[in-house]
Amino acid sequence: MRRRRRIVAATAICIGIAITALKWFGDSRFRLPARLVTEDVVADLSAAFDRDAVVAEPAADPVRLGVVQPGEPLRGAGPRAVVVAPAGARLRFRVAAPAGAVLRLGAGVERPKTRPPAAHGVRFSVTVDGRERYHRLVNPAAHHRDQRWFDERIDLGLETGRSVDIVLETAAERADRPPDGTPGWSRVRVVRDTARDRQPASASAPNVLVLLVDTLRADRVGSYGAAPSPTPTLDALAARGLVFENAIAQSSWTLASVASILSGLHPRSHGAVSGEPVRGDDDRSRGELLPDAVVTWPERAAEAGITTVGVSSNPLVSRATNLAQGFETFVEFTWDPTGRNWTSAAEVNRTFLAWLAQNHRYRFVAYLHYMEPHDPYTPPPATRPPAPAGIRPAIAAGWVRDAANKINWDGAPPLASLELDYLRQLYDGEVRAWDTELSKLLNRLGALGVLDSTLVVVTGDHGEEFQEHGMLTHGAHLYQESLRVPLVIAGPGVPAGRRRDVAQGIDVFPTLAAYLGVPVPPGLPGRDLLSATPAGAAFSETARGIAPDGKPMDVVSVVMDGWQLIHTPALDRFELYDLDRDPGERNDRYGAADGDALKAVLARWQESAPAAPRVVDHDPTVRDRLRALGYVQ
Repeated sequence: MRRRRRIVAATAICIGIAITALKWFGDSRFRLPARLVTEDVVADLSAAFDRDAVVAEPAADPVRLGVVQPGEPLRGAGPRAVVVAPAGARLRFRVAAPAGAVLRLGAGVERPKTRPPAAHGVRFSVTVDGRERYHRLVNPAAHHRDQRWFDERIDLGLETGRSVDIVLETAAERADRPPDGTPGWSRVRVVRDTARDRQPASASAPNVLVLLVDTLRADRVGSYGAAPSPTPTLDALAARGLVFENAIAQSSWTLASVASILSGLHPRSHGAVSGEPVRGDDDRSRGELLPDAVVTWPERAAEAGITTVGVSSNPLVSRATNLAQGFETFVEFTWDPTGRNWTSAAEVNRTFLAWLAQNHRYRFVAYLHYMEPHDPYTPPPATRPPAPAGIRPAIAAGWVRDAANKINWDGAPPLASLELDYLRQLYDGEVRAWDTELSKLLNRLGALGVLDSTLVVVTGDHGEEFQEHGMLTHGAHLYQESLRVPLVIAGPGVPAGRRRDVAQGIDVFPTLAAYLGVPVPPGLPGRDLLSATPAGAAFSETARGIAPDGKPMDVVSVVMDGWQLIHTPALDRFELYDLDRDPGERNDRYGAADGDALKAVLARWQESAPAAPRVVDHDPTVRDRLRALGYVQ
């Protein structure tokens, strides 16, 4: 009996120790090593690929760019952009590589649709200066274990920097039989790792916490005039910080706008514009992901030894679109292809706090992306208004997508005021629910002693339409309800106050860089919002406008000196609004003298804005992500 008691007591103690350890030390999967390792790309051979690199290829099956999917995406075998290299292909690259350089690449074979009676594989090999440094036989048709990507790191063996010859080759397992499946090389890059000490947490070197609230209109925030306010916590933060009353997003949808926030570039210059694959150099400013060559503020922070973390509940802010670029730790949640269920703000905060419990001794830069109040508008019971009688079940459930598709794309009649008003109430309920979670997050950071040494930035990626200009949701228009977002900056060294000058998403990078003491890439068009640098014109654009035939079309806009000019090239249409006298943009003033000046400013920007870097990567899941978010039907 005594022996049994000892076992039970020991078990209870162990359970208690485990609970205490989890409470005090957090989730160990987030524990980072003492030194921070960053990877510098010396040469991106995939992005630089051209026909000159092809030494040999089958006459009937040439080397080409394409997409290969070895297996199931959830098993790490999803589709990637590749150089398709049929058996018998040989590629040669001459690269000037520094000491300690490493060749990184992925090798994979897309298995045939039907399994052949006797499957044969592909032999991948890599030769460096005539010496084979890597080989692998891959046969996914015969072996389930081969239905994946083989991501390799090959030490080039360089004690000093010099030029090296790198040869990539594929061969059939049997000379008398072609292999089964399509082989490809993915993400072929020469890189150099740099290890550095992490900056320690310190009151004299504050952290930065960026909170991105998806789809949050400025006018639905109390400190921007909403009454009654659904955002008391954000209002209190704004009262002790700096409020930018006229913050303009660079686009009216997530991919293009968040890429601008992270890179400090306009959409046409970072390339993540349309959500569609790039089809040639002439189209390179209209892609679906952020090119590796574009530098982000998380990358600059990491290069300075600052620990970086991102947590995203939006499937477009993910590795698939390369918006995770530069974050040492990046958590993206499983997403619902139907677009009906998004990860809650509470879960985003729990994940970040679990990470912080493991890494609080380091100075950090964090980015948290929340999906409240993105549609569907499904606030929790505590903030959900009762549905009035007489509205359709889908609207009562907050499901606006079907109505939006019919109204936006098919020209269906607008929603009746009863249903539209209820959707606004549901939207506000989601905003209120997010604000409640913000309160919990800030309280927890305060209890941990972190808040007083952290700069907090709260903003949105775009707004939301409730038929102000005939449409629902967002992405198609560039009116103020789609572009004007909150921007609040509060923390050490930031004086309280309000600013009426125009701020933009592209200003976040130079602002954070100056605050953190890290350099910005040359030529960024934004400004440090905490300095005396004057505001310029704010340019916005979307490739998700809706033409009369239902096809996507471009819309561009400029805001300057209290006026907004909107140009829809496909319709040869300009609109001009006096935002001071007509904030709802009801009275088109195009033809007034101010419009001529804005047209000239817009034209100069369109002619001079740098083009995006070349990109060959493509992830077919991006279109499914767009559909889940309502951007495509």
